[in-house]
Amino acid sequence: MQLMLEISSSSHLWVLEVFTALWCFVMGSVIGSFLNVVIYRMPLGLNISKPKSRCPVCETPIQTRDNLPILGWLLLRGKCRTCQAPISVRYPIVEALTGLFFLLLYIVLVHSGGQFLPYRTPNQFGGSYQILEGRTWDLIALDVYYSYLFIVLLASAYIQYDGQVIPRRLLIWCFVIGLGAGAVIPELHPVPAMISAQSELLKSETLLNELYNYGTLHVGIEVETLKTLVWGLIYGVITGVLFCWPVLFKPESVSPLAPRTMWLFVLAGIYLGWQQVVTLGFLAAFSLFCFELSSLRNKHLLLRLPASAFIVAILTSLLLFGKYMIVLPFHMSYLSYLLITGIQVVAISVLTGVSQSIHLKRISQSKNTGPDFN
Repeated sequence: MQLMLEISSSSHLWVLEVFTALWCFVMGSVIGSFLNVVIYRMPLGLNISKPKSRCPVCETPIQTRDNLPILGWLLLRGKCRTCQAPISVRYPIVEALTGLFFLLLYIVLVHSGGQFLPYRTPNQFGGSYQILEGRTWDLIALDVYYSYLFIVLLASAYIQYDGQVIPRRLLIWCFVIGLGAGAVIPELHPVPAMISAQSELLKSETLLNELYNYGTLHVGIEVETLKTLVWGLIYGVITGVLFCWPVLFKPESVSPLAPRTMWLFVLAGIYLGWQQVVTLGFLAAFSLFCFELSSLRNKHLLLRLPASAFIVAILTSLLLFGKYMIVLPFHMSYLSYLLITGIQVVAISVLTGVSQSIHLKRISQSKNTGPDFN
């Protein structure tokens, strides 16, 4: 009898795990569907809620059954039901990317009990049942906080890829929500601004933290939280300026560093803190450099890929596996930590400057020799 109860309990937990994972993916894909509307309408100054989505060719309103994320495009075989005009494959790609991110972030953040968060000691238990027991409110809030940053930066990258300027209201809303929520909920900033080389928690302190703090949300304004936000904002501005300096004061007509790219670092600094925004800037600059170098002789392929695409890619990795991608003072001596941070800061401006030069050279070669379609 005891064995039967254990099997039944185990099967119920398995159903809960699958349902929660599917719910995260579906919710993400629904938000991705709305994101497609934002990407298209907001840069044009159109209302993002009205009118109802319609075919851009025949202007027939899209029926509810055809507007299902991913499935709607697949069932229509990528064509309008009325006029058979092709529907861009980008729509289900955005929906799938957003759904996949929501699922992965839930797994590595909430389901794991915070195992992949830098600096923060993980929860003692993991799994979906934590949600039912009320042990994950802090991680759920952090999940929502990070997800909002991700969808704003993903929309910004697609808007820049389309040759449009990121709308101010999209950035301002993200800025205000990041500052507002971050100021009153300390749990949204697991990595504090100041970390000493001897600041790892003792085992007894860690146990008390798990018993009394983890899983709960403490609403209130704290000095340490405000310091974290201010330092994140300052370093976000510094990283953004260093990343975009080739076109910041002398805009180029053709550049992967599109207007308002630096504001993406400002937002990342607010949401993630100064340590992670420096890592984001360095890895994004390095990725951009590698891409430009590898495509030097390519005259047309991915020619319009903006730098924000690499920012989003690195940001996604940081949100999912930040514990293994950033260096903190207690990992090494403080002098070594300062040296590594300084090298990253200097490398950002050097790598983006070289990337800009390579990009302009590639554009010049393309104009001189004509496009190569072979």
